[in-house]
Amino acid sequence: MLSPQLLASPPSELYSKDKRHRLEDVLIHSEAASLYTALSSQIEYETAFVSNGDNYSIPFAEWKKLSTQQPDVVNHIYQQASRGVGYIYGKRKIDESSSNEALRKFYLWLNSEEAIEWIRKLTGHGDIASASMQATRYLPGHFLTRHNDIHHGEKRRVAYVMSLTKEWHPDWGGLLHFFQNDGTPRDSWMPGLNSLSLFDVEHVHSVSFIAPYATQARLSITGWFSAK
Repeated sequence: MLSPQLLASPPSELYSKDKRHRLEDVLIHSEAASLYTALSSQIEYETAFVSNGDNYSIPFAEWKKLSTQQPDVVNHIYQQASRGVGYIYGKRKIDESSSNEALRKFYLWLNSEEAIEWIRKLTGHGDIASASMQATRYLPGHFLTRHNDIHHGEKRRVAYVMSLTKEWHPDWGGLLHFFQNDGTPRDSWMPGLNSLSLFDVEHVHSVSFIAPYATQARLSITGWFSAK
């Protein structure tokens, strides 16, 4: 599934410089096309958001109804975001029981010994044993505020974003921003098709607000490589 040249030679020296790296043309093109089709038209998403300190995940149809009939709820979420807290985005968990064949195949491959060993060599984390996975869809009005991915109940080592977005314009937002620990901006990575972003879970990052004039969705597969 991975392009042969990357599988043969993981760019570990590039990742080790800053414990992050972005790879282009990662998957065999037919596999990337199948995943794009799955994310763009074959699965149903839930909408995840935070309100009053609680995390919610509801069917997309319910979110559309809620946001239309109770705009104060959305305004409250944006007010939280103005203080650096919160998110809105579409998601769908992927695992070995997923009904979509392309997504299930990718999950099984990413958790195969071949893929896990490649990630170990690339990142230097020899104890990585598995990968979690979810499909994500960011529509106009969606965002993810600044945070890191450290989770004390899990042994996360490396976060990943498999970007499967066609012809994205940077003015639409949806940029993967990186920051210094004090909040000073560092740089940004734009959504693309068949690109893989890998970064240590200690890196502070965000996904910028999707503009109302964005003409398509920001699509990706995300998760963490973790130890046992």
